[in-house]
Amino acid sequence: MTHEEYLESLQKKFETHFKVERNVMLLGERIDIHASFSNVSGRTFITPNDVIDKCESYEYCYVKKTDRVTEDEIDAFGQFLKRIVDEYVEPGRDHMSTYVTGVIIGNSIDDKAGMAIKVHRFSRAYSFYLRGWCDVRLIGIGLDDNQIITNKAGKRVQKVYQIAP
Repeated sequence: MTHEEYLESLQKKFETHFKVERNVMLLGERIDIHASFSNVSGRTFITPNDVIDKCESYEYCYVKKTDRVTEDEIDAFGQFLKRIVDEYVEPGRDHMSTYVTGVIIGNSIDDKAGMAIKVHRFSRAYSFYLRGWCDVRLIGIGLDDNQIITNKAGKRVQKVYQIAP
């Protein structure tokens, strides 16, 4: 499977629930797919204007392709995801959770890069969790050998990124 075929299959998966943009520049980085999702739910008393409480959840996915996934690229992409959290996550009064998922696609993944993905951790709590939290998921895809490596937070969404024949 080529990079473009995999990107097309990911885009089709994302389009059912996410707003998808292709080939965007964010914070000086070229991102091949940027997908964003938001869910706002709430409870009302008698009329829709009598809101008891509200809950907002967000997910942002950043997909980047490269020839070979190396440890330096993982470190740079991890720093990019941290800057995304600092710049774009705005926890309001009703914010519950935000997940920032970074996917880096290459023909192969170095052993050191695989270890860097597995140990990557970044999460942030806002106002002692009263304004929610943010977790960063990091996923590495090796197309030549159908390899998927995730950090601990990314294990929950690993099946979404499986390489279909």
